[in-house]
Amino acid sequence: MSIQIGKMIFERQLAIMKQILRMGEFKFGRETEQYKFFKEQVMDSVYIGTKALLKDLEKEGILQKCICNGNLREGYSPCEYCSGCGFCSTDIRGN
Repeated sequence: MSIQIGKMIFERQLAIMKQILRMGEFKFGRETEQYKFFKEQVMDSVYIGTKALLKDLEKEGILQKCICNGNLREGYSPCEYCSGCGFCSTDIRGN
């Protein structure tokens, strides 16, 4: 199996997002309205930006929709090709 670019991008973005959310939790406290707003904004920014990047890579023919039909917004899944982001390298189906 070749390198899975979509999976790598998604997993790295999730790790970055988790670290940012941990800092926000430390700053605001987990149950505060400030943290809930902060979390919503961070998650929207990460997911929207990541999806746009993955779609651009799909348009360039580097990625394609994964066979698992994963949804980036639903987070991590055990798919070996995309980890749940819904995009995998084009070579897994022979394209």
